[in-house]
Amino acid sequence: MSNTPIRLAVVDDHILFRKGLHALLSGFAGMEVLFEAGDGEELLEHFDQGLVPDVVLMDLQMPNLDGLQTTRLLRAQYPHVRVIIISMHDEPELIESLRAEGAHGYLLKNADPEQVQSAIRTVMRNGSEAWSRVLYN
Repeated sequence: MSNTPIRLAVVDDHILFRKGLHALLSGFAGMEVLFEAGDGEELLEHFDQGLVPDVVLMDLQMPNLDGLQTTRLLRAQYPHVRVIIISMHDEPELIESLRAEGAHGYLLKNADPEQVQSAIRTVMRNGSEAWSRVLYN
């Protein structure tokens, strides 16, 4: 197993949630939060500056560039970056559309910390094959 930490980005327009998720992720062994962003545009600005994470944990509903639009752009421009959408919505049609657009996983915002850690490790290990193992509610 590599000693290189999994590099993460946290994207959510709600500052308190974003800061809390950042703090949670920073406590996981073998993981490093590179940066936070308030929406997809800010995320892509970090990418343009050379800060490209391994996994993006991203809210679905955000201003300017939402999670679905951003996932589409990441699939085209950065196909190696894993995307886990985090949302409070659990409609099967929505979740399936996110999968079809290239998201690697989906977590509800009330997921347990262990589920978040497991989801990150699973998408890193299994890539697009991880979907069925990263759908937590």
